[in-house]
Amino acid sequence: MERFATYSFATDAEYQEGLSGIVSSGVLEGKTEEEKAEIILRSEVFYFNRRTGASISMEEARIANERGVSGVEAPPVVSSSAVQPSNGASAPEPQMLSLAQLKALIEQGRTDEIPNNKIIPNVLSTEAPSESKAAPRKKPWEVNASA
Repeated sequence: MERFATYSFATDAEYQEGLSGIVSSGVLEGKTEEEKAEIILRSEVFYFNRRTGASISMEEARIANERGVSGVEAPPVVSSSAVQPSNGASAPEPQMLSLAQLKALIEQGRTDEIPNNKIIPNVLSTEAPSESKAAPRKKPWEVNASA
């Protein structure tokens, strides 16, 4: 239980990615603060048990939180606006979206906010076709005749 109490969920990138998937799925919408805290605690317990191979129960995690033993503060809840990459130069790497975040952006029609998403026009090219540089392939009877 001590390892759970000292685990830093706020700085664990893999956990934060999973949490952003939970948030973007809309599970926390319309919930009270207690219900939100319960869902976040459940995700912490699940992730911690998977990551470390421990078997901390929800009751043990609640006891740790009630005693104040937990040095873990609730991770910041990521809003759907945090899904979009910033246009500033402060983000050198494009943000990786989870499947749930990508689905949410597509469903909302905000495809322009998807990183590395190219908009391809639905028209034919106006340029003349290029000339073929490869010799035409020989037909089976032409291959046998030249051998």
